[in-house]
Amino acid sequence: MAIKVFGGQLKRNGKRARTIVAAPSQKMAAEYLGISMSYLRDYFPVSDDENEVKVAMKKPGVVFQAVEEGGKKFLPLEKGILS
Repeated sequence: MAIKVFGGQLKRNGKRARTIVAAPSQKMAAEYLGISMSYLRDYFPVSDDENEVKVAMKKPGVVFQAVEEGGKKFLPLEKGILS
């Protein structure tokens, strides 16, 4: 199964931030992100942004969030840090 990068907005410290994850399926992406399948389908499409794909594909299964709004720098998040 091909790994895809899913990207959308999630809340962090009271602010929404671009969040990405590489996963082999929508189900796995939703689990990694800690969100429902419905939310993923509605708000986390497959990303075709070259930078996002490069970052997320280095560590499939690791959730990354943008350091600043509209930024290209992403940092990995620890489990449970979303929300």
